[in-house]
Amino acid sequence: MKVVAKTHHIYSFAPDLKPVLTVASGDEVVFETYDCYREQLNAPSRNQLFALQGLNPATGPVAVHGAVPGDTLKITVISIDLDEEGTMYLRPGAGILHKYVAEPEVKKLRVEGGKVHFNEKHALAIKPMIGVIGVSPKSGDITTYSPGTHGGNMDTKEIAEGAVVYLPVSVDGANLAIGDLHALMGDGEATVCGVEIGGRVRVKVELVKGQCFVTPVVEDREQVYVVASAATMDEACQFATEYMFEFLRERLEGTEANEIVCLMGISGDLRVSQMVNPLKTAKFAIPKAVFDVTFEKSRG
Repeated sequence: MKVVAKTHHIYSFAPDLKPVLTVASGDEVVFETYDCYREQLNAPSRNQLFALQGLNPATGPVAVHGAVPGDTLKITVISIDLDEEGTMYLRPGAGILHKYVAEPEVKKLRVEGGKVHFNEKHALAIKPMIGVIGVSPKSGDITTYSPGTHGGNMDTKEIAEGAVVYLPVSVDGANLAIGDLHALMGDGEATVCGVEIGGRVRVKVELVKGQCFVTPVVEDREQVYVVASAATMDEACQFATEYMFEFLRERLEGTEANEIVCLMGISGDLRVSQMVNPLKTAKFAIPKAVFDVTFEKSRG
């Protein structure tokens, strides 16, 4: 089993990244990850701000032999194993609820027995997810804080164990990097953080040759999600909805556009992933029971 240590990490996705490992299509890889604070918040505190350095690292990058622009990188999330303690860091002025945070606070939360132990009253079931998963863009440096068509900091909670993530390949090798795990996070990431935590992510990487889509796509057992990011949530929602229509039209040959539109309206869901990153992220979800499609082909 190939393992990438968390000491090999990046802070931006760029076309000229130098891979720390090259694998073949079909290989499995374990990515060890820091939490988004790079383990600099080690104790609970109140009314104290910290000058943190090197935030939101993504482990990698890992190149995939034979990946070229126009392909898609298919990443199957086999398992997410979490560390034993998570962190939440509230700061005045940060997050959707910023005006209600009167003083900074660091919470250290025990993760044990499949639960986040928030306090004596609340022990919440963990739902491990990947916040940052991305590949090199065609041009420019994109911070690991930001999402985009390359993936990145999408903070989409459906990227969990059993999910399959499809990312468009823009440079040779693709250059996959993963980080920013959460033991638990709600849609929107209203507090500007979930239960931030380090861990180990085991994935299988495969190439879908000669096929790509304009934006990331996620599948789980029951649904397909088209993920889109933009400067405003209104734009992200519009893009996610339009991209889902295009995704379905490409796979449902012979189906009238009006039929797709109507079925999207009565069975699909437009949802928020996150509202706190440099670009906002939305997702449009459709049930496989209604639209019998996958990324790679129609099953109808």
